[in-house]
Amino acid sequence: MQVDWATMSGNYANFAGILAGFVFSGIFLLLEDEKRDASEVISILLVGFFGLVLTAFLFSNISGVEAEKTAPDRIRLVSFHLVIASIIFSIAIMQMFLSLVFIFILYQLPTQVISLGKTIYYGSALIATMFVIRTMPALYTDAAILAALPRKLYLAVAVTVAILFIFSKLFRRKLDALFEHYFIMIITATFLFMLLLVVLYNTQIHLKDIPVVGTQLIMGMFTVNMMINNFSINHEYRMMQMNDKK
Repeated sequence: MQVDWATMSGNYANFAGILAGFVFSGIFLLLEDEKRDASEVISILLVGFFGLVLTAFLFSNISGVEAEKTAPDRIRLVSFHLVIASIIFSIAIMQMFLSLVFIFILYQLPTQVISLGKTIYYGSALIATMFVIRTMPALYTDAAILAALPRKLYLAVAVTVAILFIFSKLFRRKLDALFEHYFIMIITATFLFMLLLVVLYNTQIHLKDIPVVGTQLIMGMFTVNMMINNFSINHEYRMMQMNDKK
């Protein structure tokens, strides 16, 4: 714990709260606009709004915890909570940029603008992934684990991305049909993942030695969520192009 975690958590809580306000305003504006096809964007914004509100609450809770240098269990608790809150924050940020791309597509903005939005989303996803990976070592103190953990996590992300990318190319039509009929249910999976993380947040797992495979599993689930977002963007863009041709 070489950082001022209390101040950092307070700043993150304030930042998440401000972003949640912007997202709520976006939901209100879309509802007021009464666009028939806005349900997908609103569902993404709702999940992002929930994640940001949850992040603000968790970081506020962390900033109020006293972590004494002589209390290892207390330090492990704070470290564990910081990791969980950081993951939820990263997911919420990705949902914000995902909704931005969907709004561009919804209003059929020029292709260059949509491409820029996609590029910004991919960049935010990369930054969020790196942020989560750099946060994970807070769970450990063993020098051997700390030296190898980032490499293992990056490898887990790379393997998951490669497998899901190949899978999306092989079964693109089936995935298009799936996203067309069950998009909101698929987006709900992101909400459920955040709920799972909240459950972990409220357990006593920090008192035990967390195996490296556990962090790899969480990182894998995070990557799956990111790839679902990636595919949803491409799917929505293809649907827009098909509608334009008609």
